[in-house]
Amino acid sequence: MLKKVKFFMEKHHMIEEGGRIVAGVSGGADSVCLLLLLAKLRENMSFSLEAVHVEHGIRGAESLADAEFTEELCRNLKIPCRRYTVNAVTYAEETGESLEEAARELRYDCFRRACAGEPAAKVAIAHHGDDSAETMLFHLARGTGIRGLSGIAPVMDMGGIQVIRPLLCLTREEIEAWLEEREQPWCTDVTNGDVTYSRNRIRSQVLPGLKLINNQAVLHMTETARQLREICAYLDEAALQAGQGAYEIIGIDEKNRQIRVFCEAFHKIAPVLQTNLLHQLIGMLAGSRKDITSGHVEQVRQLFFGEVGRRISLPRGITAERTYETVDLFFVWKEKEKEAALQPFCRMLAIPGETLCGNGMRFRVKVMDFDGNFEKIPEKRYTKWFDYDKIKNTVWLRTRRPGDYLQSDREGGHKKLKRYFIDEKIPAKDRDQILLLTEESHVLWVIGHRISEAYKVDRGTKRVLCVQCVNRFM
Repeated sequence: MLKKVKFFMEKHHMIEEGGRIVAGVSGGADSVCLLLLLAKLRENMSFSLEAVHVEHGIRGAESLADAEFTEELCRNLKIPCRRYTVNAVTYAEETGESLEEAARELRYDCFRRACAGEPAAKVAIAHHGDDSAETMLFHLARGTGIRGLSGIAPVMDMGGIQVIRPLLCLTREEIEAWLEEREQPWCTDVTNGDVTYSRNRIRSQVLPGLKLINNQAVLHMTETARQLREICAYLDEAALQAGQGAYEIIGIDEKNRQIRVFCEAFHKIAPVLQTNLLHQLIGMLAGSRKDITSGHVEQVRQLFFGEVGRRISLPRGITAERTYETVDLFFVWKEKEKEAALQPFCRMLAIPGETLCGNGMRFRVKVMDFDGNFEKIPEKRYTKWFDYDKIKNTVWLRTRRPGDYLQSDREGGHKKLKRYFIDEKIPAKDRDQILLLTEESHVLWVIGHRISEAYKVDRGTKRVLCVQCVNRFM
């Protein structure tokens, strides 16, 4: 197992000598195996290792027990462990996302926080070969092109962090057998047996059937996925090259999100590259290729051969329309989306990274070491520094809520946000539109105005959170 994983990591250049790995450890079999293997491999691969455990606030006492198990395991291995607590249920309700997707977003935000200030750090996730095979089957059943069949990539950039998956060369059976042989316990998440979730049904019913046909099914599927990833990378580059001059980006901002594709030039491109090019352009407008299936792309491709005026709607608010000489891809504000835009705004701040707002602003965030020079602290209205180590929970970018407050003096005096608005003579009609940087109900920064005394940089500050608010077109 050690040799196999070491060879796989070296083959995909997952870690450099002297590098740092942050391992996501849930306490389940896969992540326990990952941590134990990395603990062994660090001895001769010369990297530092620490663990991150995220408690999602979903499974009550069972979830807390998993966190305690993980911390105890890390203590025994003498591996530093950071424990984060988030509320995935509340976040799902606020964002309208599924509970799974909400938990995933919060989890990766915690990974980013753990890597803050060290961009070379790698986040190790315990996905294995069966997970990749399940992903292939899930996409195949839902409808996909070859990209969806390419499984899970061994190395991947995800929102400012580089994710590595050292266990993709292993199967679930290998992992559990290896742990049992060493009498190493692990935690079991009972929700993994809930077959109302599509992936759980594939895991418990579909994949075992394929293994009965061929017990090497997972290995064969992961090898096919690898070949498909290489093909996708080649096609992406070839499609953009072939499409030079065939499309024009009118705009990709909130006010004007539109790409125009010229029919005459498009017809000269090979069909397989036409499909790939359209997929990339739609993803560019939507901000992601997620939910854009091969069926959607083919519908758009057929517009180039259809009648003028025909229009189709795509996921993520994108519409495609055939004109006399072009097919136009553009974003359409629907009535529900307009209503949603008027609702209270709430978005998790990417640390580090960029967070976009619908009002035309974006927030650039980075974490830096503080050398004690207070003269460097910017005195700008839209750039502020905070003591990063004083922040213990998720930072939100949002509009006001009942109960919001800020610390008004160094002695700990608090002031309700409503009172602050009154004292500053901010018109009542404007208060619901002012953006805030918050940790729960504590306001770090009233954007464009003051910051809380509680988070100011002082002589004990080791790390600084730098937040800059700029026009999104800068």
